[in-house]
Amino acid sequence: METYSHAFFTWAVSKHGVKAGRAAGIAAAAGAVFPDLPSFAGTAYYVGTAYLREGWDSMHSEELLEAIYFSGPFGGTGSVLHSAVPVVALVVLYRVLRLGRSDRHRVLLWFLLGWLGHTVVDFLTHVDDTRPLFWPVSDWKWSSPISYYNPLYYGREFFAVSHGLMLLTIAWLLLKRISGRHKKPEPPVE
Repeated sequence: METYSHAFFTWAVSKHGVKAGRAAGIAAAAGAVFPDLPSFAGTAYYVGTAYLREGWDSMHSEELLEAIYFSGPFGGTGSVLHSAVPVVALVVLYRVLRLGRSDRHRVLLWFLLGWLGHTVVDFLTHVDDTRPLFWPVSDWKWSSPISYYNPLYYGREFFAVSHGLMLLTIAWLLLKRISGRHKKPEPPVE
């Protein structure tokens, strides 16, 4: 799933679905973006230099994508952040150390849940660019029958559904806000 989609859905579920609050919604969206930060760094590192050397044609090579996401200096970090093992370990530590007592708005918990949600959704929507879900415990990978981008594996349909759901969610939130402003306050009961 696109990084912005991870952030949007995680924010919407935490803030408006579960009603965990504004801080939790922001933390959840940040956690949902977190696993893709190495890819952004790799893109800046490789694409900038490749574009300066070879122009736009260099942007679509398989070697460039492999370096950005897997084999380059940021690829290993991306694989670690897309593994469920570190984030589940941190959620367990959160519970064992009872960090919820000092995390009043559950900001850290929602960050971790956003990160975990990203990992699970990517596991379910990647076909040929998979990462080991249980690294470093196991190198096992699974190829999903659905891709978030590859048209050979329902990528167009997935894009249409996910973006349609985002538009519906935005429309629902706007209608909810507009209808809330037009309601007249109830007179106090005496």
